[in-house]
Order: sequence, then structure tokens, then C-alpha cells
Amino acid sequence: MSEAIDDGSGSQGGEASGGGFVTPEQIIDDLWAPRATQVLVTAVELDLFSHLAAGARTAEAVATAAGAHPRGVRRLLDALIALGYLDPATPPDSAGEGTNTPITQPRYTLTPAARRFLVRDSPSYLGDLCHETRTLWSRWPRLTDVVRTGEPTARWEEEQDGKANFPALVSAWFPMSFGAARAAVAALPEPTRAGIRRILDVAAGSGAWSLAFALDQPEARVTTVDHAEVTEVTRAHAARFGVADRYEHRCGNLRDVEFGTGYDLVTLGYIVHTEGPRWGPRLLEKAYAALREGGTLLIGDWLPNEARTAPDLPLVFAATDLLLFSEHGDVFPLSTYRAWLTAAGFRTVETLDVLAASPLIVATK
Repeated sequence: MSEAIDDGSGSQGGEASGGGFVTPEQIIDDLWAPRATQVLVTAVELDLFSHLAAGARTAEAVATAAGAHPRGVRRLLDALIALGYLDPATPPDSAGEGTNTPITQPRYTLTPAARRFLVRDSPSYLGDLCHETRTLWSRWPRLTDVVRTGEPTARWEEEQDGKANFPALVSAWFPMSFGAARAAVAALPEPTRAGIRRILDVAAGSGAWSLAFALDQPEARVTTVDHAEVTEVTRAHAARFGVADRYEHRCGNLRDVEFGTGYDLVTLGYIVHTEGPRWGPRLLEKAYAALREGGTLLIGDWLPNEARTAPDLPLVFAATDLLLFSEHGDVFPLSTYRAWLTAAGFRTVETLDVLAASPLIVATK
């Protein structure tokens, strides 16, 4: 979309005072983005990608498999082509006017990304993230009031509403965190990995961060810390991967639970941002005390640049989820982490640039 508009400046044809050509494309794209999100969420909830993977090719066949109306399914499939999730397998035949040539029904096929991440039986299935979107969606329109008042709509780490929803949310986040954790395992030096026998997984959630190391080191044992409601999710994932007998769990608020000492590895997966500038440094100090000398702290989190101008995902996350659902949460640049970690006593602070939302932080005691 490139239609120019009159901005009241007297310039013609959308030309800005600096000589550039200005259009409303970015604004319109951002305002329409929730519509595209809803198309994807609905397609996943109806399992359209799985039905296509199972052999359905036309809108009618997919609709039958999904138990949905063909008209609606056809519109969704066409939109998914436009959004890049599907390809048209066979274009419709063009029948000449006045002929009896039938028009072939459009046929649809999965793109490689859709086949890998949106088909239910795929090991890399991300469809559960749609549940996160559905759960949080109703809260987002309240952002204006939160910005006005400074009061979050809910403190999810404390209130019953958040505790009730968190088990489903941490399960939805598992594929992203587990992928990043496996990349971290591969990137760490072999001597570091070989020396990991005791692991502390703080705010364990689904257990994604510790599971990657437990699978890599069969002798390793894991202690987790999280709320009791979420620990049930950790237990389920540990059982799924056949390592439940190597896990023990400490339930409660991470600010209050005693971590213990002598760990070779402590993981903090996407939790420091929730703790904010007051409790974040204290959590790093607590992690330092829990490690043995020479032990490793691994932090996964959203890192904006030093000027807080990019990338967009950490900053949008801070301006939505962290305002809506936490009292003090924020995202912090690498320099802030370095300062906090150095103050806590860590000797070295490095980063691992792996396939994750931001580079991972590795600190050594």
C-alpha cells in the first residue's frame, strides 16, 4: 500500500519537508496486524495445517476434516496463502466465457515452515503459542488504562488469575525455550558441559532450560524452583523425556525459596525481566551464592540495544506484557546485566549468539 495522504504541511504527493516520500503504509500495516494474527490463531485452532498435511487439498476437503463450513475455510486458506503460510498447489483453470469447461477447485499445500511448526504431530509444533495469544488477547486493550494509572491489570506471578493460566502458558513457551537451551548446550565448551552434574533451574516453568542439559549429561541431576501449580508442568515434561527420576522440586516464590549451594549450572530462563530493576540484581546475587566456584550461570532473556531503540520484539514486549502483568518488569540491555553480574561477583560475562530471541548471557563464578 503506497497511497500518499495530505499531512497538512502543504507538500504535494506525500513528499516530506526533507525530500523523502511519506506514506501511511507502516501505520496501516500495524493496525491491521491483529487481523492476520486472528487468521493464524483460527487456522491453528481448527487444525487446518494438520488436515492439509494429512492429505486434504481443497477447501471442501479441509472443511470436512475440520468440521467447519467450506465458505469460511476457503477464506482462511486464501488468506494464509497471502500471509505466506500456504502455497497454491494448482491454480484454478481459467474457463473461457460461454464454454462448458469446469473450473478446478483451488488446491493448497503447506510451506516448509508451516509443515515444520504448525502441523500438530511435528516435534517442532508451535501451535500451542496460539493459546498464549488467546489467553492474553482480552487484556491488551486495557494497556491504555495501565499506562495512565501505572497499575498493572494483574500481577500474574502473585494473583490467582495468573497462577491459574501460567501452567498452560509455560507449556506454550516450551518449544522456543527448549530450542534456545539446546543451542546453548551445543555452543558451550565441552569441558564446561562435561563438568555439569548439579543443575538449578530457577523459575523452571516447563523445564525447557534444564532438560536440554539433563539430556546432554546423563549423570546430571536437577533441582527446580517454581510455584506448585507450574511445577506440575515441569514434572510432566521431565517424565515425557524420561528423566523425571533425576529431578527434585522446590515449590514457592523464587524470592523466598532457599536455592541451596554447590551447583555447577544455574539457569534463569526469561525471568529476570519480570523481577525488574529491584529484584533482578538480587536474583543474580542469589544465583551466585548457589553456584560452586567456577560454576556457570546461563541467562535467557529479551535484550534491547543500549539506546533502547531496537530490536522491536523486546521493546514491544516491555510495553505490553510487562506493563500489563507485572509491577516492576522491564527489559534491560547487556550493559545493565554486565554491571549487575559484576557487582554480584561473577568473574566473566560473555554472550552466546544462538537461535533465540536475544543472545544468551553466560557468566562464570
